[in-house]
This record gives sequence, C-alpha cells and structure tokens, in this order.
Amino acid sequence: MSSGPRRALVVADGDVRLRPSDSDGRLVIAADGGLLKAKAAGIRPDVVVGDFDSVPAGAVESAEADGMQVLRYPTSKDESDTELAVREAISRGATDVEIAGALGGQRIDHTLANLLLLASPDLDASLAIVDGPVTVRIIGQRGAERLEIDGGPGDLVSLLPLSEQVVGVTTGGLAYPLSAATLRQGPTLGLSNELVGTRARVAVERGRLAIVHTRREVG
Repeated sequence: MSSGPRRALVVADGDVRLRPSDSDGRLVIAADGGLLKAKAAGIRPDVVVGDFDSVPAGAVESAEADGMQVLRYPTSKDESDTELAVREAISRGATDVEIAGALGGQRIDHTLANLLLLASPDLDASLAIVDGPVTVRIIGQRGAERLEIDGGPGDLVSLLPLSEQVVGVTTGGLAYPLSAATLRQGPTLGLSNELVGTRARVAVERGRLAIVHTRREVG
C-alpha cells in the first residue's frame, strides 16, 4: 500500500475560486500558470509541474527557493500541464484528486480537454473538477457505477452523456427521476434537474456520464 497522500488538489491555469482552507490535508500540485493562481488564493503548492510557458521569468526559481519541488517538462510533449499534474498526484498515492482552475480562462479547447480528462480510463483515482459551487464528475467509464451527491434543495444536477449512449441511468433524490433510462449524446434530457433534499444518487449500467452539480449559492 502506498504511503503517499490520499487526497490531492491540482491547481490549473483557468479561473480559480479557492480559499486557503481548500488545501488542508492535501497534496497540492500546481500546473504551470496554476502556480500564480494558487499563490493568489493563499495556497502554497508542494509541487509545480509544466513547461512554464505561462509564468513570468523568475517565478519558478522563486518557487524552488521557497522549498517547492519543481518538475520541468519540454514544451513539445504529449500531455497538457494539467494532465501531468493529475498523473503526478496519482503516482504519489492520491486516490481522490480535485482539479481547480480547469474551467474558464481564454482557451475553450483546454476547458474541453480538462473535462474529457476526467474520463481517462487509465487514471486510477476518483477525479473531479471544482469551480466554486460547481463540481463535475464522470461515472461509468469502467462499467456499472453509482455516485452519491450531497447538497441542498434546489441545487442543480445535470446529466450529460459523453458516450453515444448511457444505459441504465437511475436516479434518486432528484425532482425529475429516471429509472433504467437511456440517455443519448446530443439531446438535453438530463439538463437542469434539481435536488429535492440534501442527498441524491445517480447510477449507470454502461456508458460515460458527466454529472455537473451546481450548488445553490445563498446570500
């Protein structure tokens, strides 16, 4: 059994809404420009990875001087900096990885790539993208799977197929329930459901399903 940390936070270079407490008890890995986003949020990364084409001169050297481990990669590489950071977290024993800064920013292709990264079958960990009140997870890429969603009444839950079809979709705790339904890629049947209490569940038999949970912000 690995002696590494079980939970990790990866900070990418998109829009970041984090508090210092979000890093408590976690291995923190910044992906390239995520170094600056983490520091602006009051979070000190343990590790920084990337080709560092998105940080100003001297920032990486300053991170090293501050005791952060820096892993440099060439600009010509097969993986994005975010993917490298996620893989580094898993290689260090993390089984639960949250990615911040994976949405927004100026590159829609990076946003889409980060969302699809959650569906990579060879990444052996529970992966999620977090952005303030929004959490995105994908289930079903390895077969039948179930996800529990904790939140509050009125929270939005959207079910978006990433496979041509997702078979055996069954939900509980949502305003518009599904029972052994088939969701097909394209139609928006699974968009904008709602929690009716504090917990919901979504189960699939086969196919990759993205679950987007948007918490109702109060105040």
